[in-house]
Amino acid sequence: MRVPKERIQFTKVQDGRTETEGYIVLNLKALDMEGTTKLVLRWADLDAARQQGAAGEDAAQRLRNLLDG
Repeated sequence: MRVPKERIQFTKVQDGRTETEGYIVLNLKALDMEGTTKLVLRWADLDAARQQGAAGEDAAQRLRNLLDG
């Protein structure tokens, strides 16, 4: 099964739990899962998701800094 890049996300907080290395979240909603035996992810896609998550964290930190200042 190939997971589209748009369905892969990176986050450091999941279900109220924080993980320093983070979590990879695969949005499998509306995908046909019948007969699925493997889930294969390209490392490049995982790394891209991680970078997007880090960029979002950076933007949130900049916003917090602006509001505090």
